[in-house]
Amino acid sequence: MPRSFTVAFICVIIMIAGTALSQTEGGAEVRPDAQVDEQNFNLKPGGGASERIEDVDDAPEYEPVIPVKNLETSVTLGFWGLDMPLIAHDLLIYKYTDEFTYFGDVELRGESAFHPQLRLSYNASTYLAIEPFFDVSVSEYQSTITNPQQITNSTEGGVLEPVEELGEFDYEKRSNITLGTGVNMLLYPHNYGNFGKGNWHPFLIGGLSKVWMSINSNYVDDAASMWRYSGGAGIRYVADDMISIRFEMMFHKMTFQFNPSDSYKELDGGLIKIPVYEYVIGEGEKPVTEFTEQSVNTISWALGFTATF
Repeated sequence: MPRSFTVAFICVIIMIAGTALSQTEGGAEVRPDAQVDEQNFNLKPGGGASERIEDVDDAPEYEPVIPVKNLETSVTLGFWGLDMPLIAHDLLIYKYTDEFTYFGDVELRGESAFHPQLRLSYNASTYLAIEPFFDVSVSEYQSTITNPQQITNSTEGGVLEPVEELGEFDYEKRSNITLGTGVNMLLYPHNYGNFGKGNWHPFLIGGLSKVWMSINSNYVDDAASMWRYSGGAGIRYVADDMISIRFEMMFHKMTFQFNPSDSYKELDGGLIKIPVYEYVIGEGEKPVTEFTEQSVNTISWALGFTATF
């Protein structure tokens, strides 16, 4: 073979080899019509590099429901309708001077009260809960005097005389505070059986509690205690697995009676005590032994939130 042909052949081989080597080092040639198969790899510790991650979210979606066997704490704010007679007594003393003792038909009447409550409940099931609670109410009461009369203190056996004007006297407009503790039961009718899922949960509520009512009055010293029977309905909105919002209205029935104070007014630094007098027709002035028992029906409403533990 001629020497020149041999040299030319070797040069061609070297050129072809160099071209192939450069393509290998630069990466595989990608054809324009080729489709790229993109892959997702599991980069978690211990995962294989070739393991694919599925695009499916396996986490269960939250379904609002009343939790079972859980403790819950609720704080509610509202108002309690205490605009009712607290004391009502005919011809009761309302003013005393050196000359006259004044009597009239006296009524102490309450007002609507601010009524916060703290509750700790236990959900026995999805439809039944037991709820011990503590509540307080703060309001005022005011006195009204009708049929004013007066009797002289200078002589015994005086008679009542009408009073044209009430004049100046201790017009009581003071505080009325109640404290109460008891237990409620909540029934979620919608949750009985296979129901109970969803954000809205209506409920029935009823309970029994002990209440102490204290008024800052000259007529009484001690608080009046009473049993309060309650019942009503409400609705609960389950926002998530920890927080709920509740609203309720309740009807209350109770009977109470205040005991008269030892003295209506004290003179000479407490040396002279004027009893809580009433005037009895035909008998004259007598200390009051008891006030009339008051039986009342009231309504309250409350709005608040519940935290689940």
